[in-house]
Amino acid sequence: MTVVPTVNCKCGKAFCFGCKVDDHMPAPCYLVDKWLRKCKDDSETANWLKANTKECTKCRSTIEKNGGCNHMTCRECQYHFCWVCMGPWNEHGQQFYNCNRFNEDSSKNARDSVSKSRAQLERYLHYYTRYNNHEQSVKLARQLLATTEKNMEQMQREMTLSWIEVQFLSDAVDVLSVCRMTLKWSYVLAYYMMSDNQKIIFENNQSDLEMATEQLNELVENPIGQWSIEDIKRKIIDKSTYVKSRWETLLSDTSLGLQENRWQFED
Repeated sequence: MTVVPTVNCKCGKAFCFGCKVDDHMPAPCYLVDKWLRKCKDDSETANWLKANTKECTKCRSTIEKNGGCNHMTCRECQYHFCWVCMGPWNEHGQQFYNCNRFNEDSSKNARDSVSKSRAQLERYLHYYTRYNNHEQSVKLARQLLATTEKNMEQMQREMTLSWIEVQFLSDAVDVLSVCRMTLKWSYVLAYYMMSDNQKIIFENNQSDLEMATEQLNELVENPIGQWSIEDIKRKIIDKSTYVKSRWETLLSDTSLGLQENRWQFED
């Protein structure tokens, strides 16, 4: 099994050479086709999940997501939480990050048909929620780019910088967009993977990229603050470089893993 290359058109659109769907690396075409058909069959569930509001788990105030970053702060009670899993944000540090993993025990322990159906739905919702969240974040990146351009103009005015000197912000948004798209399709691959040690390795790479992407997103959304321009630039460039390295690691390891038939996939 090999990965079909992505074609980059002069107009800026990236798509798969094999199936003509938008760039879906690292997921192979046949899994993408299965996933899209499944999402279409479960359209009512998908429509429900696409609602862009949730409740704060602490004070029950309605929260609306208006940026790509998943670090949410409730305006009412100042509670910090993750938009995806709704858990406390302080548990999303480097050593505790497991937001991307689904607990397979609920599926394994289900005995009757109703419990099995519920467990299967919960598993699907876990992966679809994260797939859909990255899809929405890619769309929000366009808004982020507009905000970034305003920040770049502000930096030029207030800090007498040239356009080239503030280009690092725009470059970081490009990195975010590419990585969000890769993370989106990585959940399709993970959904169909059989649970074993090889999947754990894949999910480790996935979580590293996801956590670094979230950190970069936070930096880009709030670049002008307590830091000097030199600190801002260094932090964003360093984090962008690290995110790109994690992105390359995920794609290269996945490509090799598919060629080696490293994973078993569910029918």
